Amino acid sequence: MKLAGRLVALLLLCAGAASAVDHRWPTARKWTVDIKDKFDFQPFDRPITFRWTVHEDVVFLPPDKIIIYQVNRARGPVTLRPRDASGGGGNFILEIRILSMADGHELAAIHLTTSADSSKVMATHDGRFIVRTGEILYLYSSNFEIIASKPLPLTKDLQEQDWQVDVSPSGAKIALVHQQIFKRNHLSPTSEVKWAEADVEIVREEDLQVIKSFRLPWFLASWSAAEDALISSRPAFDAEPNTFGLLDFNGTWSPLLFAWYSPSQPCAVRAGAVDPRLFVTYGCGTVSVFPQNGQVVFSLKNSSHEYVGSVKGSGNNLALVIDKHSTKLDRAANLAIQIVKPLRIDVYDYKSHKGILSAPVNGDRVYYAVSSQGAVAAVDGTSLTLYQPGR
Repeated sequence: MKLAGRLVALLLLCAGAASAVDHRWPTARKWTVDIKDKFDFQPFDRPITFRWTVHEDVVFLPPDKIIIYQVNRARGPVTLRPRDASGGGGNFILEIRILSMADGHELAAIHLTTSADSSKVMATHDGRFIVRTGEILYLYSSNFEIIASKPLPLTKDLQEQDWQVDVSPSGAKIALVHQQIFKRNHLSPTSEVKWAEADVEIVREEDLQVIKSFRLPWFLASWSAAEDALISSRPAFDAEPNTFGLLDFNGTWSPLLFAWYSPSQPCAVRAGAVDPRLFVTYGCGTVSVFPQNGQVVFSLKNSSHEYVGSVKGSGNNLALVIDKHSTKLDRAANLAIQIVKPLRIDVYDYKSHKGILSAPVNGDRVYYAVSSQGAVAAVDGTSLTLYQPGR
C-alpha cells in the first residue's frame, strides 16, 4: 500500500469542536447538477474499496468557473500499454469537467490516463490550475491547455513512498513533498516507523521550475502549504503528533503556538493557511484565525454536540463542515464504533465575525469548495450544488 493511502486513514481520525450558533442564515441554492446523469460520474459517497476511489473533489477556478473531477476505471475494453509518467497503463481515467458558475453548464472536459494511487486537481491563480496524474504534474492555462509539466519520479524498489502536492494561498508557489518510509513492519500500516525522510521542492507556478529544495531527516505526518513556509508537524522521530509549526524554505522548523493550547491537555488539532498572511487552527474545542505574530482575529468556541470535520478558506471566508458524532455497538465483535455524520457547511466572514451561509448535507461524506465571495460548491452523493449567501 502506498503512503498516501495510510495517511488518508489517519487524517480521518482528527476533528475539532464547533461553535453553537444560529444556523438559519439566508442561503440561496443557485443551481444543482446531477453528476451521474450529466457526466456519468459515480456518486461521490461511493464505497472506498480501493485507493483510486478517494480521488475526487470539487474546486473553484476563479473568477467564474468550477472544476469537478473523479477517477474511474476505463469504460469498455482497454488495450493496455506500458506504464508512462502518468503511472497508468490505461485502466484508470481522471475525468475532469469545467463548469460555469452562472448556471452549471459544461465548458470543457478533460480525460487523462492516471494511476490507481495518485490524482489531484488544484487551482492556482488567474484561471490556471494544476493536474497531478501518477508521477507527473501538469500546469493548465485558463484556456485549458497544458503550458508546463514536471515529473515526480519515485525511488526504485522503495515500497512506501508518495509525492504530495499543495498550492500556496496566492497560487504563486507549489509545494511538493516526496515522503519516503524505509523501515517499519510492512504487515502493519500503523506500526512504528523506524527510518524515514522527505525531499521538499518549492516550484514557481508559472513554469513549474524548482526555486528551493531541501531534505528532511524524517517524514511529515501532516503538512500544508502557506505562502513562504509549510505548516507541518515536526520532522523528527519523537515529534508530538498534535504539535504544528512553520517549516521555512531552508528546512528550518519552528513551533506555531496557539493561544488556547496547553501541553497539559493535549488533544487533536489541525492547522492550515487561509490567505497569504493568516493561519487557521481547529481542535481542542476552538477554531481560530490568526497571523503568525499577532492576536487572534476570529474565534469560535465549542458546542458539546457538534464538531468541525474540516476547514477551508478563501478571501475573508471560512467554510466549516459541521459533523455529528455518535456511537454504535457492534454486537458480534463487542466493539463500540464511532460514526461521524456531516450535518452542514457553515461559512463565516472572519473579518466581520458574521455567519453568511449554511448549506445542508444529506450524505455520509461531502466534498466542497468555498469562493472568495462566500459561495459554496458542494458534492453530496450525485448532486453538485452551488450555494450563495442570501440577500
